[in-house]
Amino acid sequence: MGVVLVLMGASGSGKSTLAKALATATGAPVVSYDQHQRPRPGDDGVQAVSAQALASAWRELAACCACGGVVIVDGTHCQRSRRVTVRAIAAAHHLPTVVIALTPPLEVCLRRQGQRGRRVPAADVARQHAAVLAALPVLAQEGHAAVLFASARERSSRP
Repeated sequence: MGVVLVLMGASGSGKSTLAKALATATGAPVVSYDQHQRPRPGDDGVQAVSAQALASAWRELAACCACGGVVIVDGTHCQRSRRVTVRAIAAAHHLPTVVIALTPPLEVCLRRQGQRGRRVPAADVARQHAAVLAALPVLAQEGHAAVLFASARERSSRP
């Protein structure tokens, strides 16, 4: 049976890392908003995902859902409208959605941003983090089959 896994979290929360691990383990495709945004002219990596990039990602999601398997959607999903759209696309293909909310402390997200080549401004990360935390109490009311919570752990280089 298929399912759409909706990864939700601020920039630096570990969504793309989790998406990659899940895709490797399951063979599922990953629909990444960032991958649809990056090819856009003028994108320096800090703009919000454009309407054009979202439309492209949602077309890819619909095509993946048509195959009926597991699909992973990698995006902040701190906006209810985006979660609703993903759920509607999945429902049109008779697939349930499961939200996986990644909620590490803001400081972890900010530290991870400092280690990236494509950095999201700290104020944007803080806004995303606050929006994700504010959405947590209402996720179960949005019609998802399940809502799972994960707090990504810091990896240690110590033995």
